[in-house]
Amino acid sequence: MTKDVETRAKFIEMRAEGHTLTKIVEELDISYNTAVNWNRYFAERIEAARAIKLEELLDKYLMAKGKKIELFGERLLAIKDEMATRDPSEVPTAKLFDMLLKCQAALEKEMVEPRFMTESDIEEVKTKRLYVEELFKGPL
Repeated sequence: MTKDVETRAKFIEMRAEGHTLTKIVEELDISYNTAVNWNRYFAERIEAARAIKLEELLDKYLMAKGKKIELFGERLLAIKDEMATRDPSEVPTAKLFDMLLKCQAALEKEMVEPRFMTESDIEEVKTKRLYVEELFKGPL
């Protein structure tokens, strides 16, 4: 790969990871204007790369639907088994379960479904975005 292609690929990767344009400009030794232009030009590729990274995080932190169902199914069975051995007047298990539910609810507020795109999807979204940008460039 040429330096240009490598630099652009690294730019897309860093933006997908959430790095600021300022940090990217410094690390890649590019101008701020170039970074802004690339951010606009590669918006769909950055979004697609973010979706992949988001999916990895969702999987890692058990936020993927399948893993959540499995986790809560296992916990529910364990809680039922434990409750069968306890006096119903005991409270600590209920408090612990309440904490688990509250933590899960807080994490779910942060969850965003990843949007996966093929190359043709990326080009289609980009074409539409550029068309809309062109429409709004004219006199107001």
